[in-house]
Amino acid sequence: MPSLRTLAPVMLSSFLGGCIAIAVSACLDPARGQPTYDADFARLGREYPAALGRQYAAAWEAGALRLECGDDLSKAIAVVGREWDGNRAMLFDRTITTEFAKIVPEAQHDADVTPSQRAAMARAWRGFARGLRGQR
Repeated sequence: MPSLRTLAPVMLSSFLGGCIAIAVSACLDPARGQPTYDADFARLGREYPAALGRQYAAAWEAGALRLECGDDLSKAIAVVGREWDGNRAMLFDRTITTEFAKIVPEAQHDADVTPSQRAAMARAWRGFARGLRGQR
């Protein structure tokens, strides 16, 4: 018969493993066994990289124009950086933030966010991430 010294670690690890399994299953959709996601945000996530690429290209075009106008390389690359930062922020605000704000308005305080809004936002974020990975 095994000693208590041998059984204690086995029992403790079994208990901890069971607790982890229960906690994980509580966070998953029981119908599918997977976390849920918002398909509309998955679509937005799939579309976003192409739009982001166009904004990045516009920044490089602005830098090229500065070079052609006689600016030195460091000034032209600074223009690329400023354009890129501004363009991507504008794109995200115009296309993604507005959609997130439909779930939780930007002016709403954190303390006022309801559990259903939080769950909807989690599904939206998960969908957006899924789309960015190219998944449907």
